[in-house]
Amino acid sequence: MNRYDLSLLSLRTHSAQPSNLSVYLNVDQSKPENLNRKFEARLRRLGSTVQRFLTDAAERERYAAAFQHVKEFVSVYRPAAKALVLFFDATDGFFSHYELEFPVSEQIHWDRELLLQPLANAMDQLEGYGVVLTDRARLRLFLVSFAGIEEFAHEDLNAKHVRHIKTVGMDNVGSSSRVQRKADNEVRVNLRRVIKKMDELTKSRKLHRFVLAGTQEITRELRTMLPIRLALSVIGEAILTINASPEDVLTSTRPIAEKYELDSEVEKVNSLVTSAAKAGKSVIGLGRTLKALNSDRVWELIYAGAYLSPGYECPKCFALFSARPTRCSYCSSRIQAVNNVVERAVEHALRRRARVEVVTGRASVALMTAGGIGALLKTRTGSLEA
Repeated sequence: MNRYDLSLLSLRTHSAQPSNLSVYLNVDQSKPENLNRKFEARLRRLGSTVQRFLTDAAERERYAAAFQHVKEFVSVYRPAAKALVLFFDATDGFFSHYELEFPVSEQIHWDRELLLQPLANAMDQLEGYGVVLTDRARLRLFLVSFAGIEEFAHEDLNAKHVRHIKTVGMDNVGSSSRVQRKADNEVRVNLRRVIKKMDELTKSRKLHRFVLAGTQEITRELRTMLPIRLALSVIGEAILTINASPEDVLTSTRPIAEKYELDSEVEKVNSLVTSAAKAGKSVIGLGRTLKALNSDRVWELIYAGAYLSPGYECPKCFALFSARPTRCSYCSSRIQAVNNVVERAVEHALRRRARVEVVTGRASVALMTAGGIGALLKTRTGSLEA
């Protein structure tokens, strides 16, 4: 599962009536509650709970067909991940499933569109980063994402030419200095190769966050050699030996990435609140944010992870509202109540290719105080009063 997969899912059209089944299920075999296929029993219980609330005969039939398809798939599924996400659309028979390497909040969602908010949240909170682990002669590259850690490069940077002179006799000072200069030059040549690999990585994997790892000496030298565009992508440094296991690399670098994410969220929320107060290129508060989203003016949607709110949606043009109007202000259709309009807003933002950021910790507290949700806009607001 990656952002491209999420983007494709978000492009699926709304159904005219409830027909989309979304299932989030934990299957981690290291957990006792999932052994002996106990997750199948939980799935059946969740499915029965939803069915009890369906009163329309045609809808019950659609739901039964969708749930049967999912249940049959899970019955033969061999767990190989921590969680399983499944989507089925009874309108056209669309089915897709994804394995995740992190636990999920188990749920079944039956509605007119797929439930993508949990995946969007996970991808935002577990944004990928690269680890550049190097010494004077070797390079290892890792990619860390919500799926885990992957080592995809391990290179010898011409080690036979790199030596470090620790002690020399007085008679050989001149000679040894020349040897050391040659060795230092070779190290710089090797580090330039490392920089080239980093540059390739930003393009091929679309990575914009790196942790430099190795000895303090080598990471310091590498950092001074980085061009500005790559230096700005470095989020921290970790002391590691070149032979560190992937598990050790993950353990040492994950806290660096998490701290950077939290600090970045605080900075982003402060900027959002300040800009909105000055009537800049942002809005804050549910009403204004939904109006901007309806007008396709949202560049990035930002909301607190704990923020939930009921609201309203037009079943014809899918406009969202925080307060109930008499009719849709865009197409004059009658509107319907939705339990959580924030969830709808996230899915609409994804469908329109807007960025989505969910904030936690101190940033979440600050945003909740300011209104819980806001957006950076593509153009100046003009008037976006709720």
